[in-house]
Amino acid sequence: AGTFARVATTSNLYARPARASELVAVIPAGREARVTGRTEDASWLRVVYPPQSSIEGWLPRANFVADAVPDVASVPALPAEVIASSAGSVSATEGDSLPDLTVASADVQPNGNLSVRITNEGRAPFAGRVGLQVAGADGEILGVLDVDLTDRPLAPNRSASVNTGIEVRRTGLFIIEVDRGNRVKESSEINNIRRVLLVGAGAR
Repeated sequence: AGTFARVATTSNLYARPARASELVAVIPAGREARVTGRTEDASWLRVVYPPQSSIEGWLPRANFVADAVPDVASVPALPAEVIASSAGSVSATEGDSLPDLTVASADVQPNGNLSVRITNEGRAPFAGRVGLQVAGADGEILGVLDVDLTDRPLAPNRSASVNTGIEVRRTGLFIIEVDRGNRVKESSEINNIRRVLLVGAGAR
């Protein structure tokens, strides 16, 4: 169940309803996204793409096929304060004592394998297991890993390099997400996704 809308042109999915905000993903033209909310003036729609994923962001209503947009009256309007905090932020006091995992960079090694660097931008160390997902810009999942940092805790402002074992043969945009299921309590949940252009080993 759910309300769906079809994208008219290849569009950037934003973390907040503003073109200057962080990019979350790219939705190819003609694809459908699940609509979960809208701004008060309905100029932006909040959607989940791919529809069965947990990747959520905002698109201008004008980017959708006119006759493939649901009646906005049936879509819940989100107050500005909800939009501002919808990324799952926590209070400043609590956030001071939490880790904050991000994807700092991603590189294709000479053998074609993808290496991802995870950085802890929080103020507390992280020790445990965390999920890492790699997908193409079209939403196709290329790999899901369980990264175990139990025996090598990630201190604040330190990074860990992860050899994913995923072979990148084609050049294109990729979406890499750490802690996709939000199982790790972090000071910020809005910076878990990184969109990168990778040059495939076959293109060198």
